[in-house]
Amino acid sequence: MKYFLCLFLVLLLGCSNEKDPGPISLSDRETALQGIGSAAIIRSFLELQNSANALNEFAISYQHDSTSTQKLLVLRKEWVNSAVAWKTAAIFLQGKFSTDISSSNLYAQANANAIEDIISSNVPRFDQTYMRSLLETSTGLAAIEYLIYGTNRENAASVIAAFSARGSRRGAFLRGLCLDLKRRSDQLLYQWSTGGNGYLNQFVASSGPERSSSIGVLTDNMIATIAKIKEERLGAPLGVNEGTARPALVESKYSGESTALLRAELKSVEQSFSAWRTDGIGARALYWLLDQAGAKSADMALSKALEAQFMDIVYKLNLIKTPLEQAILTDPQQVMAVYESVGKLQNMLQNEVIAGLHFRD
Repeated sequence: MKYFLCLFLVLLLGCSNEKDPGPISLSDRETALQGIGSAAIIRSFLELQNSANALNEFAISYQHDSTSTQKLLVLRKEWVNSAVAWKTAAIFLQGKFSTDISSSNLYAQANANAIEDIISSNVPRFDQTYMRSLLETSTGLAAIEYLIYGTNRENAASVIAAFSARGSRRGAFLRGLCLDLKRRSDQLLYQWSTGGNGYLNQFVASSGPERSSSIGVLTDNMIATIAKIKEERLGAPLGVNEGTARPALVESKYSGESTALLRAELKSVEQSFSAWRTDGIGARALYWLLDQAGAKSADMALSKALEAQFMDIVYKLNLIKTPLEQAILTDPQQVMAVYESVGKLQNMLQNEVIAGLHFRD
């Protein structure tokens, strides 16, 4: 009898341990995912859709009046808004999310020669079918950037001359690019929204403590994004590993908006912690979840330490007053300060955040 009683207790404890979610309850994990989903993910894709729609409308306006410097400048402003919106949303299309949604990169590095070949080709129309057949390096935001900024962004006259030249098809291709961007932004919002394919429901449902859960995938995406900011956006142009600065390696070389896009990528990571909160008020997200787990960084709450680190990066970024490719040559110490601050955040994510979220394989 005692043998069977002991066996029963062992089995009971074993089952209890299997269900034990650890220091963070499953309901708290799900609450954080709901906050991230509604306040960060859906909002990001709504902003991408809205900015892509606006860019498309201004592209139509410029196509009809391609000699207008004012309309070109407005079009450039709308392009920046769209690029920033994409950078803010792209983190939710990486890793497993990319596989599940079958997304594409809307800001792949532009192939200028391929774009010029397309414009001068005998293709009768740049319709949706044709646009879908093109490589990522000939479509998306980088291709639009190349067309509306040219190789010398200070010389708007040369861009206008290329668009307004007799027989030029640049306007038609620009229109095709913007329509394609609009279509893809609509599709991404549809994929995530509960009124569409409802991937958001799957995102929230995967709330377990495993590293393969939604929080685990998102954390890996954040680590990868911060590593990319450090090594590709800053380290490579600074020449950290080669010893020689290479400013041509900045991401946004045509528009000169690399700093703005870098800031947007940083925001894409921070929003999953704060859920876009303002004055301390907002949806419950990863800051809240870390607080629930009592996560610490030295003698302070990890959430507060992370907030301070994000603020330090933004502060140092704001001290860069010239385009990044110029600052790399004229003020490398300040760019290096940003690089080092991003490195500290990377270390916090890889070690303290991973530990604080108590993943189990």
